[in-house]
Amino acid sequence: MHSLTRSIGLALLLLLLFLAAALSLQWWLTKETRHLQRMAVDEQRARLGRIIAMSGLPPERWDAYFQKELGAMVGGTVELYRTGQPPTTPVPAGTLSFTTPVGNVSGWEARVSFATPALIRTQVLHQRILAAVVLLALLLGMVPLLAILIENRRSAAESTTRPPWGQARAEATGMLELARLTHERGTALAQEHAARARAEEDLQVNRSLLDRSVAERVRLGRDLHDNICQTLYAVCLTLESVQKKSELSPAMQERMQQCMAELRRVNQEVRSYLQDLEPGSVNGQSFNAALAGMLGSLPTGDEVIMERRLDAETLELIPSQQVAEIMNILREAVSNSLRHGRARQIILRAARSDDSIALSVQDDGSGFSAGNGRGHGLDNMQARARGLGGSLEVESTPGKGTRVILTLPLPART
Repeated sequence: MHSLTRSIGLALLLLLLFLAAALSLQWWLTKETRHLQRMAVDEQRARLGRIIAMSGLPPERWDAYFQKELGAMVGGTVELYRTGQPPTTPVPAGTLSFTTPVGNVSGWEARVSFATPALIRTQVLHQRILAAVVLLALLLGMVPLLAILIENRRSAAESTTRPPWGQARAEATGMLELARLTHERGTALAQEHAARARAEEDLQVNRSLLDRSVAERVRLGRDLHDNICQTLYAVCLTLESVQKKSELSPAMQERMQQCMAELRRVNQEVRSYLQDLEPGSVNGQSFNAALAGMLGSLPTGDEVIMERRLDAETLELIPSQQVAEIMNILREAVSNSLRHGRARQIILRAARSDDSIALSVQDDGSGFSAGNGRGHGLDNMQARARGLGGSLEVESTPGKGTRVILTLPLPART
C-alpha cells in the first residue's frame, strides 16, 4: 500500500499542477478579454468624437439618416437621446455598447452599440476550449489512477521483481508526456484561432474602407454636379444673354462664341467624369463597351481620326474590376491629346507579353518637353497605374506627338 499511496499522490500532484496552470491561464485570458473590450469601447468613443467634431452638426439637427450614417462609420448603431431619457430599445446580445455626451452640448447623449471584435470573440472561444481541455485532462488523469489500482491488485496476488518506485516513475513519465501533448495541442489550436481572427479582422477593415471609398466618390460626384456643372451652365446662359442684348463687333462675336463653346466642352467633360464617379457605372461592362462610351463622351469632332488597334484576346484578359480605372487613365490621355496637343490622329493599341498587358495612346499633336506640361493630370494617371499594380510611361517630343504607355501585370489564372 505504501507504493500505491506514493503513486496516487504523485499523480494527484501532477493533476493539481496542471489544473493550477490551466486556471491561471484562464484567469489571464479573462483579464485580457476585459481589457480588449475596454480598448474597443475607448477606440469607438474616440472615433465617434472625431466624426461628430468633423461634421459640426448640432444634435438638434440629427435625423435618422445622419444617425444611420454615424452608425455605419463606427461599425454599429448610434441612438441620440436627451439626458435622463435613455432609449428603451435593448442592446442586442453579443454586442458592446457605451453612452457618451454629444460634443460640448449639454442635455444630449448618444448610445453606441457595435459588434464584438473578432479577436475578443476568439479569446472567449479559446477560454471555452481551454475549459474543455482541462475537463478532458481531469478525465484522462483518472485513467492512470485506475490502471494503478488494477495493477496493484495484480501485484498483490503475485510476486513482482520490479521495484515499486520504478513503476511510479513510469506512471509519472506517462503523465508528463500526456501534459506535454495537451499543452502543445492547446498552443497550436490557440495559434490557429489567432490567425483566423487576424484574417477576419483585416477583411472587415478592407470592406469598411471600400464602402467608405464608394460613398465618398458618390458624395464628390454630387458636389461637383451641384456646384461646378451648374455654375458652368449659368455662365453659359449669362454669356448668351449678354450676346443677345449687346451690339458687339464681329470679332467680339466670334470671341464670345469661342468662349461659350469652350465652356460647353468643359461642362460636357466634367459630366463625363461624374459618370465614372458613380459606383458600378463602368464595372461590369466589357472593355470595348466601356471604351466606346468613353470615346463617345469626348468632343473629338469629325476632323479627328480615332484609330483602334486592339488585340481582342488581350482585352479579354483585363479583369472587369479594373475597367473603370483603366478608362480614367485612357480618358485623361485622349483628352490631353485633344486639348493640349491639338492632335488630328490618335491611335489606341493593346498587346500582351508573357507576363504583362500594355495599353498605349499615341497622337500626332504638338507634344511637350520633359520640363513642361506636367500637371495634376499626369500625376493622377501615375497614381491610378500604381493602384492597379502597374506603371505608366509618357514619351513626348515637341512637334512630334506624345505616346502614353500603361503596363499592367498579367492576371493570375485560377
